[in-house]
Amino acid sequence: MSEKEEKLLVRKATINLRRKYGRTKQITVVERDAFIPKSIEKDIRDSISKSKTILATEMAVKFDIRVSTAKILLKQYVEEGLIKLLDPSLKLKIFVPTS
Repeated sequence: MSEKEEKLLVRKATINLRRKYGRTKQITVVERDAFIPKSIEKDIRDSISKSKTILATEMAVKFDIRVSTAKILLKQYVEEGLIKLLDPSLKLKIFVPTS
């Protein structure tokens, strides 16, 4: 793959919402690509080994990827043994590095 193929697809759009009494509100919508380039995945692996706790939303914001993609990646890392789930009974899934 070349450098151009590995770039993330991110589209940003601004939407004007009509409010009461003629007011409008602007909302920025960000659409991200569902795939993670190999270079970013390598950075994610490095940051996981250095961090104390890992959350899917935190990882998605930091690396500008979808939350659903981050959840799939974290599930893959659990199967590989790179991370483990802190407490399975919690609704919020918090992961910690194994080593």
